[in-house]
Amino acid sequence: MFSPSLRSFLLAACTVALAGLSTVKAGKAGTMEVVGHSGVSAQMMFLGDDSKVYILDKTENNPINVNGHPAWAVEYDIDTNSYRTMDVRTNTFCAGGAMLGDGRWLVTGGNKAVGKNGDTARPGKGYGAWNGGKALRFLKPCSNQSCQWKDSAAVHLDKERWYPTVEPLKDGHVAILGGMRDGGFVPTSGTNEASYEFYPPKGEGGSRHMPILERTVPLSLYPITYLMSSGELFVQAGRQAILWNYNSQSETRLANIPGAPRVYPASGGSALLPLRPSNNYKETILFCGGMALGKGDNWGDEAGPRVMVTQRPASTSCEQISPFLGGDWESVDDLPEARSMGQFIQLPDGRLWFGNGVKTGTAGYTDNSRSAGEPVGKSFGDNPSYQPYVYDPTASAGNRWKAVGRAKVGRLYHSSATLLPDSSILVAGSNPNPDYTTGEKWSTEYRVERWYPEYYDEPRPSRKGLPSSLSYGGKGFTLTFDSASAASKAKVVVIRTGFSTHGMNMGQRMIELASVAVGKKLVVSQLPPNPNLFAPGSALAFVVVDGVPSRGKFIMVGNGEIGKQPILEETVLPTKRDDQEDETGELLEREVDVQESFQQHKRGGSAYSRINKSVRDRL
Repeated sequence: MFSPSLRSFLLAACTVALAGLSTVKAGKAGTMEVVGHSGVSAQMMFLGDDSKVYILDKTENNPINVNGHPAWAVEYDIDTNSYRTMDVRTNTFCAGGAMLGDGRWLVTGGNKAVGKNGDTARPGKGYGAWNGGKALRFLKPCSNQSCQWKDSAAVHLDKERWYPTVEPLKDGHVAILGGMRDGGFVPTSGTNEASYEFYPPKGEGGSRHMPILERTVPLSLYPITYLMSSGELFVQAGRQAILWNYNSQSETRLANIPGAPRVYPASGGSALLPLRPSNNYKETILFCGGMALGKGDNWGDEAGPRVMVTQRPASTSCEQISPFLGGDWESVDDLPEARSMGQFIQLPDGRLWFGNGVKTGTAGYTDNSRSAGEPVGKSFGDNPSYQPYVYDPTASAGNRWKAVGRAKVGRLYHSSATLLPDSSILVAGSNPNPDYTTGEKWSTEYRVERWYPEYYDEPRPSRKGLPSSLSYGGKGFTLTFDSASAASKAKVVVIRTGFSTHGMNMGQRMIELASVAVGKKLVVSQLPPNPNLFAPGSALAFVVVDGVPSRGKFIMVGNGEIGKQPILEETVLPTKRDDQEDETGELLEREVDVQESFQQHKRGGSAYSRINKSVRDRL
């Protein structure tokens, strides 16, 4: 046992050491709370920088105004829970979005100009919007409240796209897939847009046909899309799944998804599981929940479904597929409760948050109270879930789901969520109505909530030493920890939080960098020399020690430009020393620290001799 004086010294030293760790406000872990008001309903949302989240709504009669018309965009400050109104020229109703390789956000597609109750208006009239079907809107996030949306008619898509999916590509371009040409519940062949295009345009520009989006009508909107390591796009719509080679304009058919349909308006949750060096970064895509209505004709057409949906239970099934590890669908732990419109968010500890959505019904709404879908108010969804879960893909079968916290606000159609730099999650939106609505069972929602993981109150690792950019291959970097034990439990992960809308986070993904611990140091590689694994643009980097992440640091992945990325040789990491060498190194470092500190504090020779002998005995 140490003497009281030495124990006091060691406690003081520990206090000084912990002072270097980033801290968070205590008392939040494992909870969820209402923190603010969004100003406009959060149909779309994305994290822009350390403190700003950007929120977009469809054009509607929100009570707040900008430049003489109702606002449908704000910059939300997560530190003060206040907002700044922003102006957007076109109607962003059910747009898609993602980040370009230069760090700008692109939001594209939408619907016609509208007025009261969502009725079509002349361009620029009604609530002041212009047709957003071909719109390309750009934002470079800022911290000084000066940035504005650039939304010019001179730059536009080739086709009108309402409900498009946007996916970042290896060269900083984005692919823009699908959508429909006019509003409605689901498309028919006359309104469906079975094509895709690029921004910036590739080759001769224009749109290109994509057969899966033709075959899967009416469940072809917001196709679920992930860039794969091969450079192909994984695309899932209806019950079909393919790998699409956009260079050769060809597809590889995969097995049909065995569970319920997942795309809008069935709206199951999906996520690309964390990419890890332990399995050579092979992709696995997870799907949970959704809705089955029997035969496809039951989904109806632009006017709505042909059968009752609001009280039909959503699916509890979860399946995953690894296209390059056999390509078969695998059933995994069912959801603890039925869910449609549920949403996955990547957490830096490697787990996934799953929240929002309803236990019965689907996405969508109607102003026809006599609709066969039997709306509740105007909503085709009912019985929202207030229970968020955390999913651990590495846990044993039967033990992957855990309930954490509880929401206070029901999040139905047009809800969104995003990861924040402190690893909490911002949740907002819910508006299954054609216009700003009060007095309905499920009215327009402006309350903003924040969910906190179980480790939120714990001291966080330092992020000191994280670089400001990552390359594809090249020389690695080194992080230094207080002990060899901490270094051996540490890793670095990179997360792109994505563009959140309709239960999706377009472009969201997480990758763990290869690393090796040597004593108190963690030597970390650059990204693998394959930009298909993680497209260029800004992202959050975290240091994670024994499951607890640091505060995220915004970094640039790639060269910060749109275009072919520099590819370097794969990072060469040192050979890991064995456990005995690591432990010995740690103890020798402790001995030196004790010697120096003890002399500085003049605690006396006898106490020093005892601790010095104790350390040497352990060696």
